[in-house]
Amino acid sequence: MKVFIGILILSGNNIVPEKKCFWENVSDLKNDLVYNAMRRDRFVQIMKYMHCADNTKINPNDKLFKLRPLLDKLKKKFIENWKAEQCLDYDECMITYFGRHSCKQFIRGKPIRFGYKVWCINTPDGYLLNFDVYQGRNPNSNSHYEEEFGKAAESLITMLDELYYYIFIKMSSYMLYIYIL
Repeated sequence: MKVFIGILILSGNNIVPEKKCFWENVSDLKNDLVYNAMRRDRFVQIMKYMHCADNTKINPNDKLFKLRPLLDKLKKKFIENWKAEQCLDYDECMITYFGRHSCKQFIRGKPIRFGYKVWCINTPDGYLLNFDVYQGRNPNSNSHYEEEFGKAAESLITMLDELYYYIFIKMSSYMLYIYIL
């Protein structure tokens, strides 16, 4: 499984038209590291049958329910391995995606126009501490925070509920400043 995950991570940096191209005999596409680590058929089989969540327990309000256990585990590990710092940064980022999904956003005038919008809390060094994938109406959101501070600030406050911090933000709201102070 570690080899499989390693290939997925590598595929984010070594972009090819299809993942099957890593095993091609064409020198432009073939990756010897991947070719020698795992057979193509085995990789395809794992991709086909791997699940992060139980499909019998579908949450119709959560558009990311199939990935939710993995996302929650990643968040937990990011916080566990965090070396506490005084300052944190809250910002949005876009993850490029051109396929079909109801969470995909189009933002005109941005360098990455199509993809997933993710609210992130980072350290000044760039360590991702916490994140929230924007999916419209968030099933895990606190409606009290959303009513009082708005959607973007609600995500921030939900992610920071357990931490002590100084935070730098690009957006402003009087009620948000009062709450954070």
